[in-house]
Amino acid sequence: MLPKRIRQIQNDIFAYNIELVPAQLSNLMTSIIDQGAFDMRDINRVQRFNQIMQASLEALQNKDYLLLADLIEYELKTILPDEEFMA
Repeated sequence: MLPKRIRQIQNDIFAYNIELVPAQLSNLMTSIIDQGAFDMRDINRVQRFNQIMQASLEALQNKDYLLLADLIEYELKTILPDEEFMA
């Protein structure tokens, strides 16, 4: 489910369907928390997740969609369990 959401955000960024991205990003971040994608007791991972969320929101505010796509691809995916992306 998370990989599908991530791909959709990236596809919409590169197709320049930017109006869809803020809600998708919000839903993705909520899903990560709700699904318990990683152990919330792991302080380092929670802090990293918060940093990625903050940077993503700043990229969105600055309309830097390429940075947002990179943050999702190269930062967010690295803190999620590998099994999420096996398929």
